[in-house]
Amino acid sequence: MPRGTLSRRLCAAALALAAPLAAAPVAAQAVEPASPPTYRYLDLGPLGTTPGGVTYSQAAAVNGAGVAAGLATTSSRGYSFHATTWTGGVVRDLGAIDDGRYASSQAMDINDAGVVVGTTHVNYTDPPHAFVHRDGAMADLGTGYGAGSGSVAEGVNDVGVVVGRRYEAQGAPYRGVVWRDGEIVEIGSLGGTAGPWGTLSTATAVNNHGQVVGGAATPDGPLHGFLWQDGVLRDLGTLGGNSEATMANDINDRGQVVGMSQTAEGETHAFLWQDGGMRDLGSLGRELSIAYGVNEPGQVVGTVQSASDPLNDHAFVWYDGTMVDLNERVPGLPESVTLQSAQDVNDDGVIVGIACPIPCHLGGDEQRRGFLLTPVD
Repeated sequence: MPRGTLSRRLCAAALALAAPLAAAPVAAQAVEPASPPTYRYLDLGPLGTTPGGVTYSQAAAVNGAGVAAGLATTSSRGYSFHATTWTGGVVRDLGAIDDGRYASSQAMDINDAGVVVGTTHVNYTDPPHAFVHRDGAMADLGTGYGAGSGSVAEGVNDVGVVVGRRYEAQGAPYRGVVWRDGEIVEIGSLGGTAGPWGTLSTATAVNNHGQVVGGAATPDGPLHGFLWQDGVLRDLGTLGGNSEATMANDINDRGQVVGMSQTAEGETHAFLWQDGGMRDLGSLGRELSIAYGVNEPGQVVGTVQSASDPLNDHAFVWYDGTMVDLNERVPGLPESVTLQSAQDVNDDGVIVGIACPIPCHLGGDEQRRGFLLTPVD
């Protein structure tokens, strides 16, 4: 299962695999909230300091054993970052397929078997390729195209099915794909077309039933979130607006889908889709919220943002009908630290994401660090 990352803000694209089945927004139900948990905070440090003094890391995913995956700066390879895992305080460099001085890689997801997927430089000239890292080795998942093509792996389930996107050349449209049984299966679109640098579709997550979610182009232009299974695409609809993209970012084994969508009022809010309906999760009074991860109990994590204060994003957790600012649920959180974005949550409620170690407006935005939160109660 996946986890999201801040790079998942995409747009527009072509060709349908199946007719969309749009779902109407569902009004929020009044639910008596349970007492919010509190969390213990852990700073997930870098692999090293760059020559310029940067110590950057970000956590994109966490598995059932509490192993986090993401990226971190290195000190031995010039100004570059590598796919990284953090386990019980141990930071592990997964390397990159291209071993050049400035070659980089990034982990996007990790499953319960410890298999990591992401993207890596493969040589000096081609765009990065999707990778899978298992049994201590990183392997190129390829693109299905020739030289000059690229791919990104976004999610992996517990049986090793990988999802993401590929493109034939720099500037060609993104195409959502599934890597399974040694083959690359293309997802298609919801009937839209992709212009230059556009998106036909992109796959972001896959559950253990093989259900895939992401975003795909529609005839009207903006991407819509989709649910794909056995070659059939289902349009998840919107929260009422349709001038901005809707993106599905994660799915659990219960078929609950989370992401972001435009409301009828023109704001973009986190959503939870289940049983054919899309629910607005709110935004803590800000103009924008995005849900990146959902676990089996139905806890949702993400970020809220404000157009008037772009460096003051806050991470949230939503459960039992209530959205909570995670910065308010960590006793002893250093005053200088802001939890900006929660990217994933496992079934025990362990949350990973990205924080500013010093106030973002004072330079912390350039020195972001991965974090891990463990529920205390």
